Amino acid sequence: MTGKRDFEMPRALGALVLVLALVAGAGTARAQEIHGFVEGLGGARTVDGRTVQAGDYTAEETRLQLRLSDYGDDAEYFSRVDFLFDQLTGDQARMEIREAWMLYNGWSKVDFKLGRQILTWGTGDLLFINDVFAKDWESFFIGREDQYLKAPHDALRMGIYPGPFNVDLVLLPGFEPDRLPTSPRLETYNPFGGRLQGVVEPESRLDNGEVALRLSKMLGSWDVALYGHWGYFRQPLGVAPVTGGVTLFYPRFDTYGASLRRGLLGGIANLEGGWLYSRDDKDGDNPWVENSSVRWMWGYDRQVATDTQVGLQGYYEYMLDHDLYARGVAPGMPVRDELRQLYTLRLTRYVQYQTLILSGFVFWSPTDEDYYLRASVEKKLTDALGVAVGGNFFGGTQDQTLFGSMENNDNVFLRARYSF
Repeated sequence: MTGKRDFEMPRALGALVLVLALVAGAGTARAQEIHGFVEGLGGARTVDGRTVQAGDYTAEETRLQLRLSDYGDDAEYFSRVDFLFDQLTGDQARMEIREAWMLYNGWSKVDFKLGRQILTWGTGDLLFINDVFAKDWESFFIGREDQYLKAPHDALRMGIYPGPFNVDLVLLPGFEPDRLPTSPRLETYNPFGGRLQGVVEPESRLDNGEVALRLSKMLGSWDVALYGHWGYFRQPLGVAPVTGGVTLFYPRFDTYGASLRRGLLGGIANLEGGWLYSRDDKDGDNPWVENSSVRWMWGYDRQVATDTQVGLQGYYEYMLDHDLYARGVAPGMPVRDELRQLYTLRLTRYVQYQTLILSGFVFWSPTDEDYYLRASVEKKLTDALGVAVGGNFFGGTQDQTLFGSMENNDNVFLRARYSF
């Protein structure tokens, strides 16, 4: 796994200035609001690892977030800015603009959203097929709030509606990778050891931009959507030989998918699927580049008792051209399963007039023989002050599987937030 890329401050500040300038000319503002929070997060390991010990910190940070929103007759804007002091890494206070966008809706059937924004598609609960946008897995694994799982993109989104169906077209001029676990927070598995020479991202060029498309419509009681994406894997799933070792790169891929969602038996049911076409391994015979695959999932969520919610999901990955892939794997290297299965269970209980939330989320893969448990207790002490305590626990029999590679990273965390 690779590390989180440093945030590009000049680009984000330029985007923010552009957004504010556009809004200033879009009409007279009349609903400006400023909100935010101050939050402290501390986390520590509960197990020893290869290079770490139980008790080592996984998080030791203070965060200030400011949110500013405003709108005029034909436009609105929103910005969400984090100021973070991270004592664990020794960084000075730094700023990240998570969102800074302008929405123009002066036309009756078309709107445009330009700037830094969070993009979310698909129907899965912490499972993703057609949601091809960047994720922050390090934040997810150390106890930051769930909003930090989604990494921001600089993008132009165009919405067209109403009509025969709603259209969302997203243009991504620059590549944004997943933010993956890194030391000293989390210990990761590196199958290449000292031979790994680095990670290469796609060049920042116009012809390397990405396009995503969603068509959606209500058909009776069904919420139906079709998806397309033409771009890159968010993780470096390609390996290239270089002098003295190897480098990792982000292969090109296309996604074509669909989803269905509707009410069923007192709950919500969903189905989703997608074909991921690996453009850098079209024949499927290169074991060093991610193969094409077909992926599908189902989910069902309902209230089973007063203030008690249960959600179940099944997720499946079928690797295409598996025989060709397996023949190319070097002797002694593990061979991935042709069909990978993953199941999840979410339990949520609200008590004390919903001021206390007990939650647990389990990922379990019978094919990978690994698991991941997220558990937390959140308490709202006042309208403005809340605390959360929880843990992340991993297990597996093989170092190369998703959660098996994280086995030495069990941790607990405490988070306190004051909102204003």
